[in-house]
Amino acid sequence: MPVGRAILLALFSTASAFAQAPWQQPVPSTGTAAPPPMTMALGTPLTVTAGPWVVAEVLFFSAGRVVADYAWRDSVRARRGHLYTAADLQGDVQDLMTLSRFDKVSPSIYAITATPVPTEFTSISVSSNQVRVVFEVAEKPVIDSPKTKFVTPPTAVGGVILTPTAWRGAGRFLSPGLALDLNAAYIIGRLYGKNSYSDSPRKTNYIDRLGLWTLTADGKMQVQSEASVRPAIAVGGQAMLVFRDSPQPTVTAPGVSVKIDSKRTRVLTDGYLVASKKFGPIRASAGLMQGTIGDLPAMMSEFLTPEAIRFYSRDNNSTEVHSRTVPFISTFYLLKPDYPIGFEIMKFNGAARKPYLINLKIGRFLKMNFDLAVLKYQGGYDVLGLFQFRYNHFPKN
Repeated sequence: MPVGRAILLALFSTASAFAQAPWQQPVPSTGTAAPPPMTMALGTPLTVTAGPWVVAEVLFFSAGRVVADYAWRDSVRARRGHLYTAADLQGDVQDLMTLSRFDKVSPSIYAITATPVPTEFTSISVSSNQVRVVFEVAEKPVIDSPKTKFVTPPTAVGGVILTPTAWRGAGRFLSPGLALDLNAAYIIGRLYGKNSYSDSPRKTNYIDRLGLWTLTADGKMQVQSEASVRPAIAVGGQAMLVFRDSPQPTVTAPGVSVKIDSKRTRVLTDGYLVASKKFGPIRASAGLMQGTIGDLPAMMSEFLTPEAIRFYSRDNNSTEVHSRTVPFISTFYLLKPDYPIGFEIMKFNGAARKPYLINLKIGRFLKMNFDLAVLKYQGGYDVLGLFQFRYNHFPKN
């Protein structure tokens, strides 16, 4: 028989089979399935409403090619060497459609030449040869779901580095109310410093370990919300635990230790009043702290210890750097909700050597959390490196 005529007869037989079995018509859909390549020797087409048959092979065709998907294969009842009925075929079509992977499923049965059925099935099987079960499927288009993007929470705007603001949370809470921030800072040490003391053996100092930790709880009450002209105003208090993982630097003892004890641990507290206002994208604050937080500069440089003041400045009347009144100002700008840059200035009124501290918030801008600070005092200055983390505990972001 010519090849062309055999192909036409196979197509006619398959079409007739579907006309005789309405339940086997493909599920209507917008997709279309490519027929199996007729160049493949699938076998002699059989009527799908007849049966039973003895299965030799199960194939899946999608878009004109054979697909070996074990999840699909495991969903059908057809097994090699087993009897397979028209009801089984109908059930397999329904089970495949329940996978929600296909727009339609079209089954076919082909007798395989020279594969006689086992003798125990000769009186049962409608075909003397074993059969190939073919499912032609039209897969649903796969829509790629967008990749989950990790979104960093907005920056807490309740403070900059060591100074507070009058805002609450991430700045979304505009009405008066309570707020609580937890803040941690680690002052690694001096990157570069310079002094003008005549008795100092070194006028330039750099890469010196400090190892100073500050853990702060900052609670406030916003008593006035921000408006077009008026600033937000808040009153609050801070409790700061300060401890070291290395000794306080001194003129004669620059050693390093990781022991933390009562001699290296202090609790500094303050109450404060602060006003904050937005000027376009810039957020500015000004306020006043009152409390023992004014003792902080003495812990940040060996040139501000009592021994250093007596030795270098020869001032026996002012031997301790401490203050009880600390005015401050700060400003910052959010490049993104989680990318703040800014600075704060703390002035320690009445302290010996008249120190003031400038903290630069630049860490997120540099794709890390490393910030800088400048401690200026009579006779010199130190540039410090630090890590700082502020966590908005209430209200939540």
